[in-house]
Amino acid sequence: MSPLAVAEGFWKGKISGLQAWDLICPERTSKNIGDFCMLMPGQEQVVTTKEVIVIRPGENANFDAFYLMWAMSLNIVRDQWRRVIFMQTNREDVGERYFDIRVPIPKDRVHADEISKPFKDYYEGLAQARDGFRKYLDQSSEHHFFLGTASDTAESEDAIEEDNAFSDSPDNIQNSVSR
Repeated sequence: MSPLAVAEGFWKGKISGLQAWDLICPERTSKNIGDFCMLMPGQEQVVTTKEVIVIRPGENANFDAFYLMWAMSLNIVRDQWRRVIFMQTNREDVGERYFDIRVPIPKDRVHADEISKPFKDYYEGLAQARDGFRKYLDQSSEHHFFLGTASDTAESEDAIEEDNAFSDSPDNIQNSVSR
């Protein structure tokens, strides 16, 4: 949770450039190199370090992000990560060595969708459950539970800016704490 102004500085603009269903993986100084996670809808406005690889299918690919996640989780592909992308502590990036990793390319989109269906069902199910949980929390005043999105973060920043409108006098600090 960094302030939006700080995040925009890292992004060099108003948005991160990340998209729902992007795959993210550490590329150095982690025992999790080759372990991909999938960015869920509503999580796109995050700040990442240079030490992660973000991949998504190209516009002309005959597969989607769920197929790509299926392929990246294959043992034969993960073994390649261990050989190609070594754990490093003294370099800022791995260059383009990750392009040497070979993944199976499906013969067509139908085949890709068929074999990656369990992945799609799982991740879309998580997104649907998260939305349902958020709706429940939005309707209930009995719980405090932050399940943030980019819009929630912007609203929080607006509230912080309003709070910062107070001067730093001890009386105002006390007033802002006791509200």
